[in-house]
Amino acid sequence: MPQYLRISENIYRKFQENKQFTDNKQDCLNLIIKQLRKELVDTDLKLTCQYIDFVEGFEQPLTNSRISLDISLVPSYKHKDEFVLWLAGFIERITDGGVKRLPPLHTDIPPEFTFQSDPNVILDRRNEHSGERIISYFRSDDFAEEIKNI
Repeated sequence: MPQYLRISENIYRKFQENKQFTDNKQDCLNLIIKQLRKELVDTDLKLTCQYIDFVEGFEQPLTNSRISLDISLVPSYKHKDEFVLWLAGFIERITDGGVKRLPPLHTDIPPEFTFQSDPNVILDRRNEHSGERIISYFRSDDFAEEIKNI
C-alpha cells in the first residue's frame, strides 16, 4: 500500500500546484487518470484496463475491458487525507504489478478456536507460543533497551 499512497500523494500535490481540481468529479477523475498514466511510466505497475466508465457507476456488469465506478462514492478533493486514501485504494484496484498485500493468516488459526475460547489454553494444547511468553518478552530487559534506542 505504501507505493500506492506515494503515487496518490504525488498526483494530489501536482493537482494542487497546477490548480487542476474541479467540482465536476467526472472531469476531475479523467484528469487523474491522465496524470496516473504519467506517474506509472517508471514503475512496475500497469493499468489493468484502458477504459473506465465514470458515468454509469455500478449499473452495468463488469467486463474484462471495462471498470465501472460510482462517482458519488468519490470523496471531495477538499478533504485531502480522505481523498488521498481513496485514490490509493483506487490505484491499487486498477493496476497490476508492484508489491501485493500478504494474504490473511486465517490458516494459522486452529479450527477449534472460537470467540469464547481462551487463546492460552488452545495455544498451550498445540504446544505453540502462549500469551505468557509474549507478555514476558514485553516485560524483559531486551525490550526495554530497544525502546530506549527509539
